[in-house]
Formats: sequence, C-alpha cells, structure tokens
Amino acid sequence: MALSAVALAICLPLAPNLVPLLMAALAISAIWPVQGRWERHALRPDSPLLWMFLLYLFHLIGLLWTTNMSFAGLDLGIKAPLLVFPLIYVFGQPLRDAENVQRWFIGANALAVVLCLVHAVSTVAGNLAGGGAHQGTALSGFALSVPFFSSEFSLFLHPTYMAMYLTLALLFLARPEVNRPWSACLTGTAGILLLLGVVLCASKAGWLLQFMAGLGTLAERWSERSTRRIVAWGLSAALITGLALYLGTDYVHERVGQVVQTLKEESPNDQASNSTDDRRLVWRAAAAVVADHPWTGVGTGDVKDELLKGYAERGYAEPLRKKLNAHDQYLNTAVALGFGGMALLLLMIVVPTVFAARRRHVLLFSFLLLNGLNWLVESMLEVQAGVVFLAFFAWLLTPEGSRTSPPNMLSTKRTDRP
Repeated sequence: MALSAVALAICLPLAPNLVPLLMAALAISAIWPVQGRWERHALRPDSPLLWMFLLYLFHLIGLLWTTNMSFAGLDLGIKAPLLVFPLIYVFGQPLRDAENVQRWFIGANALAVVLCLVHAVSTVAGNLAGGGAHQGTALSGFALSVPFFSSEFSLFLHPTYMAMYLTLALLFLARPEVNRPWSACLTGTAGILLLLGVVLCASKAGWLLQFMAGLGTLAERWSERSTRRIVAWGLSAALITGLALYLGTDYVHERVGQVVQTLKEESPNDQASNSTDDRRLVWRAAAAVVADHPWTGVGTGDVKDELLKGYAERGYAEPLRKKLNAHDQYLNTAVALGFGGMALLLLMIVVPTVFAARRRHVLLFSFLLLNGLNWLVESMLEVQAGVVFLAFFAWLLTPEGSRTSPPNMLSTKRTDRP
C-alpha cells in the first residue's frame, strides 16, 4: 500500500495518465485483508472524507432529474475518487508513514519544475535558431518570454493546478517532520524550485495563495528563528522575482495589466477573450441558471448543456467557443444540485477546517483552505487533477485519531477470511 501511495504522489504532478491505474492499485492494496484481519472505521464529520462521500451520493441522486445521461456517467467517473478514498479509509489499513509520501510529492513537483524549465529553454533556443534561419527575422521579447509562463510552461497540468500542487509541496517542505532527513542544501534547492514554479505558472490565484501560505507559515513558526528567516527570505525572493518579471517581461506585464483593467470596469465586455473577463461572464451565466433552479439544480448530467445554453442566449462568444464550465466549484455544484449541493460542498471545507484549527492540525487546515479558495476561481472537482488531489490528500492527512470512536461504530473485525 505504501508503494502505491508513493507512486500516486509522484504521478499526480508528473504523469496524470497513470493516476487512475495507481488509484485502483492503492484501493486494492489498502483494502485487501492482511493476516486475516479486516477492520472497519467510521467516517466522522471532522474529516472531509465523510462530506465527500455524501456529495458523491448527492450526485447519484441528481441522476433522477437529469436528461444527459452520457455526460452524467462521465461526471460520476471523474468524481469517483470522492467515493473511493472514503471507502479506503473505512475498510483499509491506515498508512503509517505519510511523511514519506509527502517527501516524494515534494520531489516530484520539484522535478516537474526542472523539466518545464528545460523544455522552455529548448523552445526558446529553437525559436532563436529558426528566426535566424529566416533572413534575420527578429523575435519579440513577448514571443521569447511566452514559453516560460502559464500553459506554455506547465507541461503536465493546467497552470492553476500546477501552482496549487506546488503550494502544497511548499507547505509540506516547511514541516520539520517532513524535511528532517534532508540536508539544508537539498531543502533550500527544493524550496527555490517550488517557489519559482509557482511564479512561472502565472496563475493569479496561485500567486495570491502562495503569498498567503507563506504569511501563514511565518505567523505559525515565528518563534523558530531558522524557519522564520527561511520563510521570510523565500517570500522576499518571490516578491522580487515577480516584480522583476513584471518590469522585464512583456508577458507578465500584460497579465497583470489585464487584472488592473478588469478591476476598473464595472462589467466585463461580452466579447472579452482574456481569462479574467471570461470568468466574470461565466459566473454571471451560472448564477442565472442557479436562480432558475435554486432547490434541485439542473441535474448531474445537464450542467454543461445549461451553461452553454446560457452563454449562447447572452452572446458570450469566448465562453461558448471554449465550452467553459462555471470556473467556480461552488457555482458549478449549485448549477447541478441546487443550494443543497452547494451547502454540502461548503460543509466539506468549513467543518473539518474548524476541527483542524482547534486541534492545531496545520497541514489539514492549510490543505482545506488551499482547495476551498482555489474553488472560487476554478471548478476543480470537474477534472481529475482537482478531484484526485482533494481526495488523496484528504485521506493522507486525516488524523489517525479520527479512526477512534465508540466500539459499536468502529471496532468490527472480520476473522472469517483465511
């Protein structure tokens, strides 16, 4: 089981196509009885796993008033980790060395950044060679900087998801129990790569959440002088790098300019084509669908159809052409299942976060906030990269103490298997 968990942690940022196979291997190895013992553990409200399980059941109930069963089947398949990992928790063995899995996740993300940098450099070198071969054609600074940012940089994942993975890896790296076996040089190198990766992903949400994570770590570990200095220097380096990129590269300057211009506008242009305005348009259309179906939603399978219909009616050309989802998980779930679905999604974040804060479980608290805040700008439970990330690390980070409860709820053992 430990090997399957490590392999899954490595492949999440590096080989997404292998993730479903590894998730199945993890489920089998965790649930398969060892030495004839098969323990069952109760799901509790202090873990997001209970709420995931209920949300998946709600999506199954949403089949009753859906018409597009083909899309519903696809959606339920994508969301299957919301069911699989709670079942692993209930029937499977606990993972004894979660810190080792976290170390491999850090290493895999650092390697992903290195590979993305190598690819960007080789792309620019190829462009320069090609430009020089065509009668001295000059390449603009913008064209040369593009391979180092956003989707051109992020080889394996959408840049917002890569930034989220890198931020969690940084949170893991900051924990003494995780970085203890590593030298200061190795820890520092990994930290620099992860920070640089978040900056180069050019995800506006990623930049903000990285900065928030750094401030939170700084506040929590303020009494530890070495950690305080490292985190403070890291934050300073990230800010200086970001400022240098803003002043020195056309790409970052344009990205920031889009945000500033959007904030100045009272409403987005219906024909806008940048990602910030696209989100404002789809949020407006999704809110209208929710207003028309507040209590039941449109059903598990009709979400995309209703959103595209709304874009067409309002003349939102780019969201319609790109077939965008709501780009807000709370809105997307409300479109499918109404206010009840949205409330369940909120409970999945809020209730375990409160418990984690009371128990000073910093990693679980930070992980839940990282997901919950990213969901404000992305429908992350509609794609594998978001839903497996949530379910796998919720299972990994759920405290061992959550497995203890009254005997009649937890300690049922089967010994009738050979």
